[in-house]
Amino acid sequence: MNKLLATLIAGTFAVVSTAAIAQTATPAPAPAPAPSVGEKAKEKVKAAQSTDKAKAFSAQEKAAQDASRNSPPPGEQKANVDASKTQPRTKARYDEKAQQGLSDSGGTNPAEAKANVAASKASGPRQKVDISKLSKQEKQDLLRQLQKESTP
Repeated sequence: MNKLLATLIAGTFAVVSTAAIAQTATPAPAPAPAPSVGEKAKEKVKAAQSTDKAKAFSAQEKAAQDASRNSPPPGEQKANVDASKTQPRTKARYDEKAQQGLSDSGGTNPAEAKANVAASKASGPRQKVDISKLSKQEKQDLLRQLQKESTP
């Protein structure tokens, strides 16, 4: 970003200095000074911002910023505070949600879990494989085998 900014400044300086040298070479004064690059850019920005579409977007953006900045009306804030004060300050609600989360994630029953552990122990320890020494085809075969084993 800084390099881009420096490049733009250097380019603008080169254009302005070239124009200044060109103006000093001609002895006849110019009838009206030409707008500089910066002035032209400002005029283009103003022209772009003055369109109906840009004005509508600006109004929508300002409304969205105001809405995000503003908090709820005081009556609603008071109602929220009163509602939170009436609720008991216990961990019961948290504990209920935690229990629901645990019951949802524990999809296997205990008997099935024991069977899975027994099957895993019966298959023996896995061998460690140095992947860097395998060929491309062997790596693909190993990947397919691991995917088959990991899917239920």
